[in-house]
Amino acid sequence: MYWFFVLLLSFCIVILLMPTFIKQMEKHRILDAAGGRKIHSGYTAHMGGVVIFIGFLCGFCFSLTGIREEISPLYIVSLLVLLGFVMVIGINDDMNSLSPVRKLIFEIVVSLCLCALGIRLKSFGGFLGIHTLPVWISYGLTTFFFIVVSNAYNLIDGIDGQAALQALAALGGIAFFLWQFIPVEMRIVEGLNNPMLWLMLIASAMGGIVGFLLYNWQKARIFMGDTGSIFIGFIIGMAIIVCMNLNVEGDAQVWNYKIQSNLGVILCAFFLPLADTLRVFILRVRKGKSPLYPDKTHIHHLLLRINGFSHAKCALTLFFLQVGIMLVMFFLSLFFNDNIFAIIIFFAWVLYVAFVQIIARIKLKHITK
Repeated sequence: MYWFFVLLLSFCIVILLMPTFIKQMEKHRILDAAGGRKIHSGYTAHMGGVVIFIGFLCGFCFSLTGIREEISPLYIVSLLVLLGFVMVIGINDDMNSLSPVRKLIFEIVVSLCLCALGIRLKSFGGFLGIHTLPVWISYGLTTFFFIVVSNAYNLIDGIDGQAALQALAALGGIAFFLWQFIPVEMRIVEGLNNPMLWLMLIASAMGGIVGFLLYNWQKARIFMGDTGSIFIGFIIGMAIIVCMNLNVEGDAQVWNYKIQSNLGVILCAFFLPLADTLRVFILRVRKGKSPLYPDKTHIHHLLLRINGFSHAKCALTLFFLQVGIMLVMFFLSLFFNDNIFAIIIFFAWVLYVAFVQIIARIKLKHITK
């Protein structure tokens, strides 16, 4: 239950600080204006990720007093410094609108530093017959993965409550995996791949996100901005990588059933944002546009155009959809290895695309009536 007190501390810090932070944002006119792709009205305070980070930092530092395993303070300090740098990137982007190239360069630098700390994909666990990865391939794949996850998470931050709920679904699923699937003997490992360390880190992040959600629910008083989305995206990416490594190395199991999927099952904790980003990118390329070209073709944009779908109903629908997909995939991972599981994920994505097309047709019917 120690994790609950960590989550509660982070939650309380955010709840206490957020009203004052919102007033300061409004006082100094640091606001997000409506228009263009933005579907809110008027002016809304943003950069709520700053308060989430403060709550996370307080909860995580408190949690270190309860972790019995020896973890070098240098690892902890290095991790927190890198997360602080991620926050600086987000603040600069929100305040000064960093160019995509500069933002990408900063993200690559942070990703490579995380790899150097040992948070990198080290093995495919037999997927496609590949086991241990050469260091340079490991660094490259992990860096690419961090950038994809952080940007996929950023892209779903389009309506009130959406990003927070998707983060809670992903982090909750990863925490469940760490607690239930990883054997007890694997919960004491060196460095930053320690499962208990990540349970506390995830609890700290979730507490801050829940506190933020209370102010971000329709109608939102504040947005997290890139300050929050980049930070949370990296947290999710790192947690997924750590779980992949532990799963490969520790023969994860639940209820005496061994997990057959080493890699794919963890990815399903973040299935919906990744699936929708891939769908949108392909759609844009087919139209002859850049994959990064902004538009309103994301799943939440389509749902909002259906009569009766508010921000809250849309965010909750996608939250339960993600949770449902994740639970089904966790169950299937008990029976299929990654070679087969990859095919299952592909067909799940095809079904998702078909689901979105049905929503698009419903939207058109409402428009033509």
